[in-house]
Formats: sequence, C-alpha cells, structure tokens
Amino acid sequence: MNLKHIYNTRNYIEMHYNQIISINSLEDISSYSYRNLQRVFYSLFKETIGAYQTRLKIENGYKKLLYSNAPISDIALEVGFADVQSFSKTFKKHFNFSPSIARNQKELLLNDVHPQQTISPISEPEILFIPEKTVYYSSCKTSYINPEIETLWDTLLQNEFSEPITDFFGIITDDIVITEKTKCTYEACITTEAILKNLPIKKIFGGQYARFFHHGCYETLEETYQQIFGKWFLNNNIEFSHLPVIEQYIINNGNCDNPSDYLTAIFIPLL
Repeated sequence: MNLKHIYNTRNYIEMHYNQIISINSLEDISSYSYRNLQRVFYSLFKETIGAYQTRLKIENGYKKLLYSNAPISDIALEVGFADVQSFSKTFKKHFNFSPSIARNQKELLLNDVHPQQTISPISEPEILFIPEKTVYYSSCKTSYINPEIETLWDTLLQNEFSEPITDFFGIITDDIVITEKTKCTYEACITTEAILKNLPIKKIFGGQYARFFHHGCYETLEETYQQIFGKWFLNNNIEFSHLPVIEQYIINNGNCDNPSDYLTAIFIPLL
C-alpha cells in the first residue's frame, strides 16, 4: 500500500470537495484502480470516498453558517449543492436540524465557556497575509487529545532528515463543534530543505489570517480557543473562512524544557 499516494488523493478531494471529481483523476493521483482505491480508502479512513466528499460539503457549509454572513442559498452553491433545497435536506439528515436553526444557535454553540471558569482575556490578534507554504505531513484521527498528537509527532520525527526542520505546524482539520470526534483529523506538518520521499506533501496558508498567541502548555490551549471563538469572534464584526485553523509551535519541547514557557501561534483563516 502506497500511503503517500492515498494521502495525496485525500488532499485532492479536500481541495475539490465542492466540485464533480472524476474517477479518472482519482485513479491518476492514487495509482490505484477506482475499485481498489475505494477499498484502501475505506480501510484507512472508515468512510467511502463519496461519503467523505458529502461530509466535507455539509461540514464546510456548517462552518460558513457559523462564521460568515453569507445567505444560506449562497452557501449551498458554494459547497457544491445544486440548490438550497438539496443542501437543507442533506444537512438536516446529517445533523438532525436545519441550516437556519444551526445559524440561529451560533452564539449558544460558540460561547461554551462555563460560568465558574475565569479565563484571562486574550490580546488582539494581528491580521496579516501569510504566503503559501509547502509542508511534509502525517495525520491521525483524534479528538485533539494531546497524547495522540504527541505520538503522531514522535513517529513523524523518527524520520531521518538530511537538513534541519525550520518550522513545526499543526493543522486542525475539523471543528469539534461540528465534526464527530471519531472523524476529526490532526496533521503534523514540517518545513525542511530535505527531500523526504516517504512523506506526502501539501500546501498550507496562502491567505489572510488573524494570528493569536497562546503562552504555556498545550493542555490549556482549549481555553485560548474558547476566548477566540466564544468571545473575540462574537464581539467583532469579522468573518472566518471555512479553511482549517493552523497552529505553529514556535517555542516547544524541542527548544524549551519548561512547558509553561511554550509559545504557540494560532492562525484563524479570514474571508
């Protein structure tokens, strides 16, 4: 099994989820017949290709409902449905409520901070354009639990690198308020001048982002996300993109012995 080709195929589906994807294009990218590709894809990701593409459509539609002000009819077309009726029908079948209800419950869903918690407010982010970067990556299914992510990084860093790693990124592919925990994906990404033939590559960034900073250990990252989505986003007239959130591990366990001194940049994609 050529995992690199399979990951490249999945990345292609993610990039073109809202378009008609031909069997020929999937066969060319994967180097498998479509029948064998379906079998391998399901064994790795526990979804058929068709189910995966449909899930991307409705989950990205949900993100647009929450984080943008676009009309529901426009969102339906943007994520690849023929009309708002087919989008609403598929959305309701998956989530058990309509797109309009999803949008109306935005504040309740995002402001999920327990009253008894006292979380220090975050600083205002810097809005900046980040040029596109090419990264090597490895991924795992996780509900964003640190031990699973640490194991993924340990495995990735066991590769031999002829050149130093210049940056470490984490791709938060899914939104935990939308995606089932068993289907959430995290991608550990590195940039290096070395050529790694056994790892897949993809492009990240290439757009406008709000950059926040998290100071301290990874166990408290959730508190910073609560401030970003439950406070800052709801209190500002700004729209987020449906693209993944990206973390950059600037000060980490590779260059610091004290987790309380870790520094993580959080890049929120903007429209």
